[in-house]
Amino acid sequence: MELNQKEVIDKFNQLLTAYYKGKLSNFCEEFDTKNREGFYKKIQKSRNRMLKQKVSEATLDEFRKYIFFIEGKILEETCTFEEKKALQMFKSFL
Repeated sequence: MELNQKEVIDKFNQLLTAYYKGKLSNFCEEFDTKNREGFYKKIQKSRNRMLKQKVSEATLDEFRKYIFFIEGKILEETCTFEEKKALQMFKSFL
């Protein structure tokens, strides 16, 4: 199911609250990027823009990627040892 802009930002914010206690800086530290400070400012700016105006499909795709990342982190915490092992094997293919 394809999420619209409001659904994407709402889901991102929900997951951010659930996994990172709402702290965008913690997400930015864990997400694999070299320029964390610049990345933090970019995400913060995009989040604010998404709440006020229409954003590009590329921005929505980025946030869908972030949602997938956070959902993966939550899955890692809640799965069994065997599932973690399978998940690690899956990650090695990516």
